[in-house]
Amino acid sequence: MFRIVALLSVLAIVMANEVHDHDFQCCSTEDRQEMQALWHEIWSAQFTGRRVQVAVSVFEDLFEREPDAKNLFKRVNVDDLQSPEFKAHCIRVVNGLDTAISLLDDPFVMLHQLEHLGKQHQTREGVKKEHFALMARSYLKVMPQVSSCFNADAWSRCFDGIAHKISSYLAA
Repeated sequence: MFRIVALLSVLAIVMANEVHDHDFQCCSTEDRQEMQALWHEIWSAQFTGRRVQVAVSVFEDLFEREPDAKNLFKRVNVDDLQSPEFKAHCIRVVNGLDTAISLLDDPFVMLHQLEHLGKQHQTREGVKKEHFALMARSYLKVMPQVSSCFNADAWSRCFDGIAHKISSYLAA
């Protein structure tokens, strides 16, 4: 009897993970490995000083593409992109991405993290799905400038999956 219960428990866990894997099939194993290696190259502890500049550069590009997006960040002193408040916000955003990238190999936990981020963005007035597509384009512009071997296709497949899941909680 114990073996049957144990077997059914294992089967239930596997099936639950398969459901979650199916819900989050953003990128292949190779894409995940590529994105994680790239991110480690850019975001590892030895490059702490560079982290802030990379994060701010992504937002600078976003604001060049979509100046009205600045209105979403008034509470973090967006009018001064070099202010401590804005830099701290940039780091919070990119740390969220860092967490998501590190969870690419664990779709079950990843989905819960992205759900949390999606619900956080739901409460931010004016944030829309389209903003995540704009942010994706900004990353695609900045990342090749800071990585020697940037694979835009792998990055896009993984990033777009992450962004799509977060933005699925938002209005169009």
